[in-house]
Amino acid sequence: MTAYVLTTPMRDEMAHVPALLAGLEKQTLPPALWVVVDDGSTDGCRQWLQKQAASRPWLLVLESVDDPSEYLGAHIARIKRWGLQQALQIAEQRSIAPVLAGVLDADVDLPPEHYELIAAAFEANPRLGVSSSLLYLEDPSGREREQFQSDELPRGPTQTFRTACLAEIGGLPPYPGFDGAANVKAQAHGWQTRIAQGAVAIHSRPTATRFGTAAGFRRKGEYAWFLGVHPVLVAARAAAYTLPAPHDAGWYFLKGWTDSAVHRRPRCPDPEIRAGYGWPRVLGAARRALRRLATKS
Repeated sequence: MTAYVLTTPMRDEMAHVPALLAGLEKQTLPPALWVVVDDGSTDGCRQWLQKQAASRPWLLVLESVDDPSEYLGAHIARIKRWGLQQALQIAEQRSIAPVLAGVLDADVDLPPEHYELIAAAFEANPRLGVSSSLLYLEDPSGREREQFQSDELPRGPTQTFRTACLAEIGGLPPYPGFDGAANVKAQAHGWQTRIAQGAVAIHSRPTATRFGTAAGFRRKGEYAWFLGVHPVLVAARAAAYTLPAPHDAGWYFLKGWTDSAVHRRPRCPDPEIRAGYGWPRVLGAARRALRRLATKS
């Protein structure tokens, strides 16, 4: 049986954590350890989870040691990075040898076979370094696949690492856009990154929209500048984000990138990440587009 550990960053997620806990308890392959890192919650979710942890030795609730004055971006990256480090250290103290270590966002619902399918993907491919499930959105009319997902780019809300890969890339990158940066780092070190076939999870809100579309997509544009995303891809993303109604997400994304460029804001200090978001990513996107066209024809 594949042993794995998880970490979840949390701030005021009482509306979601009971379902998340229930989803983990129903897993056909349960986690060896789940470390929740509370980031200054005031809605009672930390106290509620601490009560649950009293009867569940595989659940631990820790307090974030990061500066709470910043939110999202690099702050969340550092919390997730630290949470993964704590989960692996505590597992070692308990004589657990996890093969996988994953991030699980609080606003995700999990089918019972979720982590069994992800573990199976790793078992089937020794060079698979990073995986995740495919994300769907729950709405009144049913479930709808979340947009802009590529099979080769595992998603942050359920991003799962082979521990050997995570160690080789130096842990989760502590930067804005950390999930994509982790994929880039893994690929640079020869690891494969893919969404696990058949694994799905339900996201309660579209990615980057917790504080609204305008703020979320402007922030995504800022991250694109920071990471060094090639201008060709910036333009392509802005166009793609504009397609869904109300057709304004692409404008906010482009505004975030342009403002950052005009003010010459700092770029990612990791040259491996910046290089990976340059022409290699452009060529990869072109190959994926050609494959989709060939499939449709």
